Amino acid sequence: MKKIGYYILNIIGFTLFFASYWALDTYGNFSGDELFFHFLVPLGGINLQSLANLLTHVFIPGIITGTVTSILIIKFIEEKRLIINIILFLIITIFAFNNIHIFTYLSNQISSSTYIEETYVEPKKVKITFPKEKQNLIYIFLESMENTYSSIENGGVKKQNLIPQLTKIAQENTSFSNTEKLGGALSINGTAWTAAAMVGQTSGLPLKINTSSNGIINLHNFFPNSKTLGDILEENGYKNYLLLGSDSSYGCRKNYFEQHGNYQIYDLNTAIKNKEMTEEDIVWWGFDDEDLYQKAKKQLTEISKNSEPFNYTILTVDTHFEDGYLDETCKEKFTDQYSNVIYCADNKIGNFIDWVKEQDFYENTTIVLVGDHLSMDTDYFKDSDYTRTTYNAILNSKTKTTKTTNRQFTSLDMFPTTLAALGAEIEGERLALGTNLYSNKKTIIEEKGYSYVFNELNIRSSFYNNKFLAYK
Repeated sequence: MKKIGYYILNIIGFTLFFASYWALDTYGNFSGDELFFHFLVPLGGINLQSLANLLTHVFIPGIITGTVTSILIIKFIEEKRLIINIILFLIITIFAFNNIHIFTYLSNQISSSTYIEETYVEPKKVKITFPKEKQNLIYIFLESMENTYSSIENGGVKKQNLIPQLTKIAQENTSFSNTEKLGGALSINGTAWTAAAMVGQTSGLPLKINTSSNGIINLHNFFPNSKTLGDILEENGYKNYLLLGSDSSYGCRKNYFEQHGNYQIYDLNTAIKNKEMTEEDIVWWGFDDEDLYQKAKKQLTEISKNSEPFNYTILTVDTHFEDGYLDETCKEKFTDQYSNVIYCADNKIGNFIDWVKEQDFYENTTIVLVGDHLSMDTDYFKDSDYTRTTYNAILNSKTKTTKTTNRQFTSLDMFPTTLAALGAEIEGERLALGTNLYSNKKTIIEEKGYSYVFNELNIRSSFYNNKFLAYK
């Protein structure tokens, strides 16, 4: 039995060791909130490539190394064998946890910050006035879309622009930038993965994890007591829709959007249920963006015939790490796949926007294009002093501003900014932690500085835990 214990201990230890390196190589710098979130929420819908990477880079090396180490200890060490094995396990585990900043995260949970409580503006108490003639909204989360992909002359880092369509759209419409050129939102913790980005941009709050004793996260009543974009639009007569090519239950996205705005969701499961595809047709994370945009055109054509205004939200997927998905309609213009995927994704969104502009409903429709978060394909980026930011552009906005450059902001500011783009007037220009970028009001990082806000949001907030995560 002792020998079996050696095998179990060493396999666990080395699996954690390889997992820490795999996580850093795959996701880059990530927060403890992101790590624990993906351990806790449903992972249905994860693609086969991700599972294969886990198997080949984590579990197989962990099992082999742990087994070989156990054999060597049993064969060559006789005295204090158990103590030596425990010490080895502790060293490996501590090294792995330190590698992915677990100790820093736990230290932040021991501390306490009142920043969110002091800064938070309760949307339920803010007067929001919509125009008499309401504007439709098409809100597109562009997977991993960042300004880095643009050319150096336009504000990116590439010699050849990988996103010429999106660059042109930003230049010809409203696009908020942290520089004089193409730029965007600075990445802040609690918004750096897809589910968190969708929550952050529509609620003005980061997605944090509660490590206190009253429940880590309530998966059934997701983000209670928050009033979101979907809630506000529904109250004002809008019908909310969400289209995505993956399983919406992944990352609790289904719960969030159904519970905040009663979104009608069309995802991979819907397509299979409606017999519009079979499980054998699944590619990448479900159905690809070529299919996604075709479905969007069909659905928008029908939805636009209804009398109520609509909020039609889309999440793309082809540019997801690692290396993305290149379908048969994409041309291979570059030597590496990810560049080809990005260039093709840019072409698809450009074509879709052109289609929308040709529709009768476009005159009364505002389009918001945003990168959900920075790309997690860490192998694709080289170290530099360039500040990576997520892409944004707003077409057919009902509100105008000349102050779009040299703004310091995060994706949390998209919450009130989107409402303002629809022509809504927001008392005080703040909702949750977000600031209306069309206004002259400073954002929270323009007021306090990026580093200060970043650090404060990392620290445990009793107010946040009790109000937005606690079981009721």
